[in-house]
Amino acid sequence: MTRPASIHRALQAGWSVLAAVALSTASIATAAAQSAAQSDSPPTLPPAQAESSVDVYAEFKRLFDSGEHAAAVEAGRKVVALTEQQQSQGTETLQVALMNLGLAQQLAGDYLGAEQSYLRAIALIEAAGRITSPRLARAQAGLATAYYSARRYDLAAPALDRAVALSRRSEGLFNEDQLPLLAKQADSLTQLGQLEQALQARRYAVRLVERKHGQRSLRFAQELESLGRWYSVVAAYDASRTTLLKSLRTVEELEGPGSIDLVGPLTALADNAQRWLFDPVARAQAAGEEERRTMFHDSSAMPGLPGLSPSTIAAEGLRWLERAAELASASEEPSPPLVAAVRTQLGDWFQARLELDRARPHYLQAWHAATQAAPADGRPLQERIFGAPVLLQYRPVEGWDRYAQRPAGEAERRHVELELTVDAQGRVQDVKVVSDAGDARFAARTVQSIEAARYRPRFSDGEPVATSGVRFLQPVFVLLDEAADQTLPPPEPAAGQGTG
Repeated sequence: MTRPASIHRALQAGWSVLAAVALSTASIATAAAQSAAQSDSPPTLPPAQAESSVDVYAEFKRLFDSGEHAAAVEAGRKVVALTEQQQSQGTETLQVALMNLGLAQQLAGDYLGAEQSYLRAIALIEAAGRITSPRLARAQAGLATAYYSARRYDLAAPALDRAVALSRRSEGLFNEDQLPLLAKQADSLTQLGQLEQALQARRYAVRLVERKHGQRSLRFAQELESLGRWYSVVAAYDASRTTLLKSLRTVEELEGPGSIDLVGPLTALADNAQRWLFDPVARAQAAGEEERRTMFHDSSAMPGLPGLSPSTIAAEGLRWLERAAELASASEEPSPPLVAAVRTQLGDWFQARLELDRARPHYLQAWHAATQAAPADGRPLQERIFGAPVLLQYRPVEGWDRYAQRPAGEAERRHVELELTVDAQGRVQDVKVVSDAGDARFAARTVQSIEAARYRPRFSDGEPVATSGVRFLQPVFVLLDEAADQTLPPPEPAAGQGTG
């Protein structure tokens, strides 16, 4: 693995192309597995006591299944309250009710409520002496996922570690239920700058899938794709390209060059190329090594991706994306979500390069495909893709992470918060500083950086429109002795994210 020099490189790469669409079939299967891992169906109740409980739970399930998670939370609270009143049903029913409530709260964005529900369920399970039960593993996984969804990676990482350990204890070392947990664990550790530990989690997942399915399997190719995408995020572009090409070739050998399952590795390869091209550190290194090779005729000098110039990488990336788009549309019944995702990524490819005329047709195709897709989590797909501006390209302020590796007692993470307008072309205008994190000069540099950023604009009725009131957060680590007597901003979403 070509390990980045610092956490700055890792997070910078993660910022470069925030709109890249993850199309891995493995990711979709993983999400479903994680959802299943967090909830239980309620035990059957005694007939004399069951009628009201069944009715209340049926309403909860109806709301949950329809994506009305906020309403489902209220129904879930009623299920818990009713279960508590019916003492003869024992604690297992209450454990299940609390876990279902916790899942609804997490999906509704009530992460503190989800934490409380899962902690209570865990306490009940442990008090019953069921420390090796699958239910305890699921409850711990739910708690960890709530922390992860809240972007509290400092809490998510140890919680996920325990969830994985409980999963292995109850279901075996190589059970596949732990795969979504390993993916979140690796992501949390990456966010914390613990890249070696994150890589260990990723490699364990690959080993698990290889043991279960063998190297010549679609499932193994999908896990390689997941690993390759992670390498891209931490700026290990060469390792990513090698891993993703292996995934691509495995799928081609198994299913042929026209397989729809090629879309995942193709779009991942394009995303890797996009990230490399917009990584100023990698570009500078490649330029210096190219100059050295030319000057001294040194054939051993290696750029970010060996033997490939930026123009070659760009051409490759575009070819991969165009091939993915052809495959997504070629089946007898194309999947609208898949077509929308690939066309959105193609639009983003050109939008990030200021080629607005080339981006627009792909965005329009993505919009049209999204209108044909069923709503997900109660939201139309076109709203999820185009309902708010999406940050595509941004160069973080240099020096923001100068104290990132200091112990928690010596430095703390703050955010410069900006409010801005994204116009219909995706350009940034009218930037205002909402919070300077106690450093006016750093905030001024953040304004300069965001003014050069590029967004995917919000769309309304298939047309790009301007959006005001967009929030942007740039993190900065401050020494505690310098931060004394300062008012800290509240916890915020992931660094660099723009929201409408």
